[in-house]
Amino acid sequence: MTDQKYVAVGTAAETTITVTREAASAGRPQGLVLAADHELRVGDIETATLVLWADTSPEEVEITTGDAGDLRMWNVWRDGDLIQAWEGDARIEVDDGGDDLNLACYDGHAGHEPDLVVRLSFDRAWTQPSDD
Repeated sequence: MTDQKYVAVGTAAETTITVTREAASAGRPQGLVLAADHELRVGDIETATLVLWADTSPEEVEITTGDAGDLRMWNVWRDGDLIQAWEGDARIEVDDGGDDLNLACYDGHAGHEPDLVVRLSFDRAWTQPSDD
C-alpha cells in the first residue's frame, strides 16, 4: 500500500470501470475526480473529467473509456462553498495488490480514518501510465 496525492493508471480503449463507494464521512461532502486524456462515458454523458460526489452520485457508477490512455484520480471535498483538493494532509492510500484498485482517501483535515473509500473494478487489465 502506498500514499499518493493522486493515482494514475493506463486504460485500454472501451474499458468499463465500475466505481463502488464503500464508505464516506458525513463531516464534509467527499468526491473522487476522474480525469482522462480521452473520453469517459457515464450513461449519456461524455466528458474527459468528472467528479463522483458521495452525497449526490449512486454508490456504484459504470464508466466507459473511449480511446486508450491515462486516467488520473484524486479526492476532493467541500468546505462550505469551496471545493478543496491536495490541501493539508490530503492523500490517497492505494492498494493495488489484486485486480481491483482500492483507494482510501483522506481530505486535508486531521484524522486517522479515511474520509472516502472507493473500489475500482476494470473489465480489462489496467497498467501503470507511460509518463508517470
